[in-house]
Amino acid sequence: MSLLDRVKRKYYFFKHKRRKIDIVKNNNQNFIKLKEKIENINKNIPLGTSSWENNRKEIRRAILEDNIMDFINWNVIQKTMFFEAPRTEYEDVLKNEQLIKAIGESQIGNPKSYFLDSTTSGNLIHHAYSISQMLKRCNLDSFDKIIEFGGGYGSMCRLFRNMKYSGKYVIFDLPEFLALQEYYIGSINTKYLNNTIFTGDMHSLKDNESNSLFIATWSFSEMPLELREDLLKYLNFSFCIIAFQSEFDGIDNIKYFTEFKNKYPEIEFKINPIDHLNGHYYLIGTKK
Repeated sequence: MSLLDRVKRKYYFFKHKRRKIDIVKNNNQNFIKLKEKIENINKNIPLGTSSWENNRKEIRRAILEDNIMDFINWNVIQKTMFFEAPRTEYEDVLKNEQLIKAIGESQIGNPKSYFLDSTTSGNLIHHAYSISQMLKRCNLDSFDKIIEFGGGYGSMCRLFRNMKYSGKYVIFDLPEFLALQEYYIGSINTKYLNNTIFTGDMHSLKDNESNSLFIATWSFSEMPLELREDLLKYLNFSFCIIAFQSEFDGIDNIKYFTEFKNKYPEIEFKINPIDHLNGHYYLIGTKK
């Protein structure tokens, strides 16, 4: 990283230091609401034994029994939602002035500092890197709405709000993760909840916005084919960034997403290999 880049990062860090100190304080009311939601889900939804059903069980247990102040370091979060960005991703993010201003990390959940920059985290850099690939072909003002499929613990949504995106942001996910996302985003900044929708209902995704961005980073590509097709019936989008692995659970994703492009002739698609992640790709689509 150049001296100029270091100066920029330190400038943005100190500029927002007071705000970051304020949001570190635990919002006890948010946590009470989170526990209530999880307890209600526990009563109403039976689970099986698949990997994501087991993850749901573990998230429920951890929220009710473990230290919420350290939730980003819970094993279930680390193994399913956290990726330590390599140097190449960090260097690419630093080329985008808008992202530089948005990657100051919150202390909510106790994330570990990034090894190249103590003001951010590896996972936030990784999310910023994915978005940087999108922003090379369009800009933030292009989107009327953002739909994120599989929102992790809320970090991607937080990144867009840090970037001053104030439009509608919809996270589609399982109920336990929706509850955690709402807790996390609201604990960082209650204003970030404005125009943010947390849903597990496919029907709620359908509307008339013509310039929606669909985000799915290693989530949509892990769904069974029939569920993918069900979801697409309710999605209306003109832009997308989908990160996927070449094969998952016997499904040839390269073949699938090559054919996927033909469903949307009004969108210009490009499949880009992720050079530093062998066998992984970005599908980037922009409105023609």
